[in-house]
Amino acid sequence: MSNAPHRSTSLFWRISAAFLVVLLLFAGVTLWIHIDASHNHALEVTQRLNHDLAKHTVDEVKPFLNGEVPEEAMGTLMHSMMAVNPGIEVYLLDTAGRILKYVALDGVVKLDRVDMGPVRDFINTTEPEGLIEGDDPRTPGVRRIFSAAPVLEEGVPQGYVYIILEGQEYAGAADTLFGNYFLRLSGRSVLLVLVLTLLAGLLAIALITKNLGRIVSGFRRFKDGALDTRITLSGGGELTEVATTFNEMASTIQRNIEELKGIDQLRKELIGNVSHDLRTPVAAIQGYAETLLMKADSLTTEEREGYLSTIVRSTERLKQLVDDLFTLSKLEAEQVKLDLEPISLGELVHDVVNKVRLMAKEKNVSINVIMARDLPLVEVDVKKIDRVLQNLLDNGLKFCRPGDRITIELDGQEPDAVRVRITDTGVGIPDGDLPHIFDRYFKGSRSSDIGGTGLGLAIVKRIVELHGSTVEVSSRVNEGSRFTFGLPVRRSA
Repeated sequence: MSNAPHRSTSLFWRISAAFLVVLLLFAGVTLWIHIDASHNHALEVTQRLNHDLAKHTVDEVKPFLNGEVPEEAMGTLMHSMMAVNPGIEVYLLDTAGRILKYVALDGVVKLDRVDMGPVRDFINTTEPEGLIEGDDPRTPGVRRIFSAAPVLEEGVPQGYVYIILEGQEYAGAADTLFGNYFLRLSGRSVLLVLVLTLLAGLLAIALITKNLGRIVSGFRRFKDGALDTRITLSGGGELTEVATTFNEMASTIQRNIEELKGIDQLRKELIGNVSHDLRTPVAAIQGYAETLLMKADSLTTEEREGYLSTIVRSTERLKQLVDDLFTLSKLEAEQVKLDLEPISLGELVHDVVNKVRLMAKEKNVSINVIMARDLPLVEVDVKKIDRVLQNLLDNGLKFCRPGDRITIELDGQEPDAVRVRITDTGVGIPDGDLPHIFDRYFKGSRSSDIGGTGLGLAIVKRIVELHGSTVEVSSRVNEGSRFTFGLPVRRSA
């Protein structure tokens, strides 16, 4: 548990470092895009303002007279323009784009011709959208904004005036000033936004990692055995959902562990009960058998028959216990398949009642059967429903007192099932035992003086569930109990 804060802090710094790197990259890209867009905007404004500069130059000085270039007049005009705006460069081109004359500050021109494609696009577009850039004769491979106009004689182009609006000197000075401007203006703005975003991001990361640290700490405490650990996070979001899911999972696991502990305790009690119940008939069988062997010659016929009867009853008891354990284990392992067949439920009930009538007579308990007329056939596994009825009747007789009665009612009012009710007037079931009487391995408080392993009703419940129904029970102490379930009616062919 001591490593949890350290891990949370380490995660905070790792996420913060990654966030800072991404933020710096984003800020750099944003600044570059902003500077580039602003620079292009300034160039576009310059080109639009000077769009007709070349045309005015052609109108002011005729660059060609009878096919010849007036050197003196042309030179004077070009130098005048350069004096007014030293950032421009003026070129006179022939119709093929070859440079015939030019004026530039250093007089260094490295190209002898200019690509005419952009020149024609410029001349043919009165309102250009975006920049139109052409060759810079002084810097091969570099494109500059320009103004251009044709020189016409009798409507026939004799050449072109080509003016670079952003010469080398202009570009150098502009880049320097532009860079300083944006370093001052955009640098401050970007730095302010960067700092504010960084602070907000670090705060968000701190909150996230804090909550994540709580989640990790909760998982570790739960892993170390603190099963009552729960994680409490405020607000919403995915981490809160993770915490809620963990809490639900922890509650389920804790509940399952408690149930397993309870089942384990019940298993121990079952082993003790079964051991005791098995020991009794085994001891009786062994004792009476040894007596028969040791005193075979001295026992009377009545004594011998009494011993043999005890051995038979103990054997039947032992067989019943083993059979219950085997049946329940198969039912719980879902290894039982129903062998369904149509049968008259009334006949089956009478057969079962006849099996226990002698026992009921010995205990002075009456058994009554009430059946509706024209009961439909039910489609059930006969042997297993016989087991259900037998267990319920045995259970009723076990807790009936002399003079009590057991009533079996068969009701056919439901369209899809025959309802079976087995009611006794016995000692009843305590309220504390009622929710658990069908649990496996449960032995109620009322059974302490009667015996039993608590398997009979568990078998009843599972067999009835296999038939698609449920067993319901109601009881009042000292007034009796009622067990109710339905059995499916035979499907029509």
